[in-house]
This record gives sequence, C-alpha cells and structure tokens, in this order.
Amino acid sequence: MASFLLTSVTVLLLSTTPGGRGSSYHKISPQLSKSLTKQEYTANVFVTFSQGTESVLATISAKSFPSRSARLDQVHDSLVSHAASTQDDTIQLLAQEGHPYKSIWITNQLYVPDATMDLVIKLASSPDVAYVSQEEVIPLHQPVYRGPVRKRGKVRPSGEWGIMKIKANEARSLLKSLGQNVSIVVSSIDTGVRGTHEALSSNWRDDGYGWYDPYDKSALPRDKDGHGTHTMGTICGSGGIGVYPEAKWMACRGCKGGCTQFALLSCAQWIACPTMANGTKRDCSKAPHVVSNSWGGGGGRNWFDRAIGVWHAAKIIPLFSNGNEGTACNTTGSPADSKNNVISVGSTTVDDALSFFSSVGPTFDGRMKPDVSAPGSNVLSASHKGDSEYQPMSGTSMACPHTAGVAAILLAGSKQEMEYDRVLQLLADGADTKSLLSGGRGCVGVTDKVFPNHQFGHGRVNAFNSLTKLIKESE
Repeated sequence: MASFLLTSVTVLLLSTTPGGRGSSYHKISPQLSKSLTKQEYTANVFVTFSQGTESVLATISAKSFPSRSARLDQVHDSLVSHAASTQDDTIQLLAQEGHPYKSIWITNQLYVPDATMDLVIKLASSPDVAYVSQEEVIPLHQPVYRGPVRKRGKVRPSGEWGIMKIKANEARSLLKSLGQNVSIVVSSIDTGVRGTHEALSSNWRDDGYGWYDPYDKSALPRDKDGHGTHTMGTICGSGGIGVYPEAKWMACRGCKGGCTQFALLSCAQWIACPTMANGTKRDCSKAPHVVSNSWGGGGGRNWFDRAIGVWHAAKIIPLFSNGNEGTACNTTGSPADSKNNVISVGSTTVDDALSFFSSVGPTFDGRMKPDVSAPGSNVLSASHKGDSEYQPMSGTSMACPHTAGVAAILLAGSKQEMEYDRVLQLLADGADTKSLLSGGRGCVGVTDKVFPNHQFGHGRVNAFNSLTKLIKESE
C-alpha cells in the first residue's frame, strides 16, 4: 500500500507541475516525500530559496562601520530586505491559500506549519524555491552522566577543578590589572536558564533583551531540563563555577526536550538581532559577543550554515560542543563540523585525558576537528532544581561553555574588536599540550601526540596563556 501511495504522489507531482519531471519533484526532500505518501498527513516544512544570503553578507563584510551597532543594524536590515524581495511571490501564494507561515530572514527561508501534500507541490513549483524539506528535531548533546542534585557545601576559593585547570582566575586577575572596562555579553542556545539561581541572578542582562523563548513565549528565564542552567553556570556563574562571571548573560530556549529546527533558527535570528521576550521592539545593538551551543546531530549536515554565516558577519563568536559519540574517528557532529567556521570543543578529564565519550574528527570532508578541548568530565555547575542547588554533569556540553568563557575573557582583554579567526588563533596558541595524556589513538595518520590532532584539537584551553599572548602581541 505504501508503495502504491508513493507512486501516486510521484505521478501527481509530475502531472501538476510545469515541465513535468525535474520541475518540482526533485525539490522536495526524500523524507518529506515519504511522509506525504499518507494522504491525510501534514508536515511542518521549510521553504529554502535559491537566492541564499552569501552575496548579501559578502557586501556587508567588505564595508567598514563606525560602530558595532551600525554593523548589526546593517546585517539585519539587509537580510530582511533580501528576504522580502525573494520571498514575495511565495508569500502571496500562501496568503491566497490562507495558510500561516513565518519568514526567517537569517537563512532566507519560510517556515510553513501543517503543510499538506497539495500545498508542498505548489510551493516547490515556484522558480524562486530551491527545495522544500520537512522540519526535524535536533538532539541536545545530552550529558553522559548527571550526578545527584545537592547543596554545594564549602565553596572552593580557587574555583571548581575545570576553572583551576584552565587558569581562569589567573586570567581574570591579569585582566583586572589591565584596567580595561569592556562589557562582554555571552549567550547560549539551550534548554533555558534558571534565572533566579544564586550563581546567575546578579549578571543576567535584565534590560528586557536578555531572554527569548520561541516555544512558550515565557517572559522570564526558565529551564525545565537543567542542561542550559548548567552550561550557563560554567560560562559565567559566580562562586567559582564560572569561567568569567564578570560577563553579562542572555539566553534563548532553543530546546524543549529536543530542539526543533524552527526554534533553533528563531534563536539564531534573535542572537543576531534581539527582541524583547514578547518578540517586539527589536534592537540589534543588544546582540551578544559570544554564543555557546551544546546541541547537534550527526555530522556532514549544513542546514545551520547560513545562520552561522550571519553570526560571522555580525562579529558574534560561535562555539559548539563536538558531540558525545565516543572516540572513534569521524564522529564529530553538526553544526560542530560546519564549513562556515565554528569553534568546536572536545572534552577532557581532571587528569587531562580525553573523555571516553568525546567525539573525534576528521569531518566528513577531511577537516580537523575538534579545534580545542576543555574540561567536560564530572563538572559541577548550577542546577535548575533550586536557587542554591548544584549538580555534576559530564559531556562535551560541559566543555564548550568553558571555552566560551575563555573567549569572553579574550574579547574583554582586547583593545580593539576581535574577529573569529583571531579568537580561535589565541585559543589554539595558548592551549596546553604537554600535560595531555595520550590514549595511543590516531585518525588518518595523525596521532594524539602530535598537535593539532583529531582527538584534542590544538590542545586543552588555557585562559591565562591565551590572554598573555594577546597582551604581548598588542604591545
């Protein structure tokens, strides 16, 4: 029966689109075509247009701007205008059909919920449309271990083990000695944050632009999972759990159980040009400097690349956890393996060995990943269960925020605005390698004793070393 229905769909597609085979059927993803073999089925779909965002971003990158705010406004305004012009005919079609949609300017796509087979055929028939695909749910990089929630007890003056290992406190002291007063805003796309937690309540950016929830439109930061509270605590929590507690934080709830593509792209768009929690009063000047991401799926996928490209144009530094698929070669996930350049982070233990779960490169097209590694095994951070509760977790999700915090320190220590390439180079140049324990592993002829490699990347991050290099090179 399924075979008959699939044949029927194919015949219908070929007979109702101009030009027959090749005019529209090839524009519909195989997954969506399979789903639509059920005549009663509807699907949430993305309409991707042939005109991408690359030419717009290239024009912006070639310009100089008097301020960060001016650049951010230009990125937003140019992409909104580009989306309006390329999406107009398809939007008119949807209006005629009386069907709801959301325009996503950051990737020049339309999100169309509950689309029928007939509507998908019409959408694919437009010459402006490159393809129509079904929305997917992208997994969190779930921790491989979640310890018991507990009161923290005695606070370690020098910080938790990961903070000590990467010499975050030494870097913060050095930063203070410079006398620079640069305000850095960090962000995450995750399950949310318990904004009232004692380690995070004082440095939430509470000006109305510090929180967005595309699922429930909640007014204040919240987290029903705990993953996001834990990661933000590691980036900038106070009391010795965070790398850089002097930073302000903002967060977008991209994951609710899983992470829908629409929510993730809505968050990516909000990061590039924030609104208030209710989606109004857009103010691009509120965009953060760093965005940490501890989610992703299987490797070799590029659906998020356009969004990453916009972050680069906006000078927002993107970081991704490398994945928890173990130490076999070619296990790096996406978007950590994005060709659009993200800082991907593997996980290390308290003994400076590679964590048993940490995904390994190379990417499907042979590039070296991860870029760097950071503490990720048995990391204590804030819990969503209570304002004074803490929990240990293990995963590359815990490693990525350590590195995001170091990136924030470097941005704060620079006398001028830094771009992605410069931040990555400083992380790589300052990384520790001599203390790392070899597991005798190697991929494509590169052993984990030679740096960079596909296990540790350039090494385990060291905030003090990287900041010291920045200062010396700026003198």
